[in-house]
Amino acid sequence: MELLPGSRVERYVVESRIGAGRSSTTYRVRHETLDSLHALTVPNVANAGLRARVVAGARIQARLRHPGVVSVTDVLTLEGEPALILDHVDGPTLDAFLAARTLDQAAIDAIATGLFEAIGFLHANSVAHRNLKPRTVFVDLGGKDVVPRITDFVLARSTATPLPPRKKPRVFGTPQYMAPEQTYDSDAADHRADLWSLGCLLYLVASGLPTFPDDDPEAVFEQVRTGDYTPLAHLLPEAPRRWGRALAAALTVDPEARVQTAEAMSDLWFEGVTTRPHLAASTAPIGRVTLVFTDIEGSTALWEAAPETARYSLRAHDAVLRTALKRHAGFEVKTEGDSFMVAFSDPAQAVQFCFDVQQELFGHPWSPDLLSTVQARAEPGFRGLRVRMGAHMGTPEARVTNTGADYFGPMVNRAARIAGAGHGGQILLSSEVARAVQAPLEERAAFTHLGHYVLRGLNGTQGIVQALPADLATRQFPPVKADKVEGKTTITPD
Repeated sequence: MELLPGSRVERYVVESRIGAGRSSTTYRVRHETLDSLHALTVPNVANAGLRARVVAGARIQARLRHPGVVSVTDVLTLEGEPALILDHVDGPTLDAFLAARTLDQAAIDAIATGLFEAIGFLHANSVAHRNLKPRTVFVDLGGKDVVPRITDFVLARSTATPLPPRKKPRVFGTPQYMAPEQTYDSDAADHRADLWSLGCLLYLVASGLPTFPDDDPEAVFEQVRTGDYTPLAHLLPEAPRRWGRALAAALTVDPEARVQTAEAMSDLWFEGVTTRPHLAASTAPIGRVTLVFTDIEGSTALWEAAPETARYSLRAHDAVLRTALKRHAGFEVKTEGDSFMVAFSDPAQAVQFCFDVQQELFGHPWSPDLLSTVQARAEPGFRGLRVRMGAHMGTPEARVTNTGADYFGPMVNRAARIAGAGHGGQILLSSEVARAVQAPLEERAAFTHLGHYVLRGLNGTQGIVQALPADLATRQFPPVKADKVEGKTTITPD
């Protein structure tokens, strides 16, 4: 079942899709009366067994209150199936978070701290999660510090309740994160299976690679059952030895010989460390920054033609941009109408933010009303809102405020003009940004050097490069909306 922006589920209004998995899809929703944000998880399949597990897991999750746990606050019924209302987490899943940035040792330790605390809390409350993996951990970036938060308790059980007898064992979970005993009989797995899964999670956080990388489940089961993995020290000789000792204690095949508590594993991980770090959430970058300006093409006409459709479509647009912004450590400087001004300390993160936004907007489940309204402007194969994006890097004047910073000066003007020269769905980079990112991003992007242009009201000329994610590289756009200059050109420094 697909929910579109603007649809209502009881007292909640859908704003955007957050993510979709095999068994469920999650949406960002807003309470009609309270105007509060929440997440709505709905099942993708009708299955009596899954229905029972969803409700049982929700009951467990609803009684847990901890900064490292995503709370369930309500259960709705949608077409006869249970749909969960959860805390809205202002940040991506752990796998998306890791894919978007490189962590230093302090940041890895900070993520580990949060996971140890959350999993220790679960076990202290007699809960075994049994499904810990990168997609069941969100990384909350909405506060002062980065906080990993555990969700999806569909396979969880209370270890204080005896297991009912079964005629034959059941096996469920994600092979790369299942403990050896879980591969034989998942029902019998207790809190020690979570510690194995935690070892696999921290191996990924530290190295960027899965502990058991094979795609074939049976091959993974064999590796898991024999404890056949590459020690962290072989991949990262420079990594602290305390990490390897903690992972070895967690990735012990015999659960009786395995480390027995999250606290004990934490003590191994931080052996010899006097203070355990926290990772600060993104703040406004100062100095040399990359600015991105965005704007929706045809938004005025959309508001005139269908204001209700425009309202919910723009909320979906805002959610897509803000989610991608958190994923790539960007800072929202300000919005003006439907336009965003955002800042990054890393130009590669800025361009990847643009890629993520265009890919998500391209595949978003837009309402039929929106599609019919924008159809006349849509290119072949494209549906929904079209957003132009432009990026430039330099050292602007920065005005620090209580909430971050604002930026001024020629560099800012140039970034805005580059964005304004593009078309809906297009990403334009200054040649300075393109030079900085083309090599690291060439495998996932298509760069087209469009030439040099005179931008309205600015001195000199500007080299402009079109960038598109590889899966959207065949898109075609009209000429840049600026005067092209042939022959020798000069760029006025910012």
